[in-house]
Amino acid sequence: MEPICYVNSRDGDQCTKVLPVTVYKMPDSVSLKNLRTVEEGRQFAIQCDVVNVAPARNLSVVWHKGNKILSSQTFDESSPSPVSKSSVLTLTAHRDDDGAEIWCEAKLNLWPKEQGPPPVRSEAHNVNVLYPPTFTNDPNENLEMTVGSKISLNCTARGNPVPSYHWQFPNFTQVWYRSHDVNHPILTPSSKFPGVYICTASNSQGTVTKYFIITKAPRDQTIIATIVRLLVAFGLLLFLAFLVFTTHRGIFSCKKGDYLQGQPTSSVPV
Repeated sequence: MEPICYVNSRDGDQCTKVLPVTVYKMPDSVSLKNLRTVEEGRQFAIQCDVVNVAPARNLSVVWHKGNKILSSQTFDESSPSPVSKSSVLTLTAHRDDDGAEIWCEAKLNLWPKEQGPPPVRSEAHNVNVLYPPTFTNDPNENLEMTVGSKISLNCTARGNPVPSYHWQFPNFTQVWYRSHDVNHPILTPSSKFPGVYICTASNSQGTVTKYFIITKAPRDQTIIATIVRLLVAFGLLLFLAFLVFTTHRGIFSCKKGDYLQGQPTSSVPV
């Protein structure tokens, strides 16, 4: 086809212009390939296949991850007939990408963006990244245990696959051991058992260990000082009582002044 635009002037001359024609075809399908689980730190590639699109010289494939555009690719293709094209995205796996959505879309850039045909989008792929456990809190903790208090030991770790947990206890009894879930990430130990608690979080990618050092809190010095003062005062009272109620021969009597050795202090008639 060669549509022609022409204008006739009054003197009989005619000027013409041949207008370019672009016949386009939207792709039959846009899909992702090479979808797999990948370990953290490894490079992986995802392929986007665009089937039967024309003209390919006007095609661009745009890669998305969530709300972010990762890259865009165009093609050097002179054929006006429908062809199939592929675009490959190469990434390095990171744990922050685990669960992220990645997809591609095919666009034909024929007119300004607002007027062109809508892009064709592939289905989204949720990235599955395997990575070893990492503790969500400090790697090691020092805790003080006071009388009547309850301490919670948090060994929660983030990892893929979901970590399993194992606890080691200081001076525990078999009864206390069986009454607690040692595969749980959070433990509330008995106040009877201070010491070092060891938690291990494991999955197929690795193992990490966390130490909880629990000590008994020092006693309140104010209470200790009060007790000492009371004991000193009580001892002083006993000493004064000894001086007041003890005879010159070392015999304790509540009536020191009336006491005569070998004689009763009062007589009772028979």
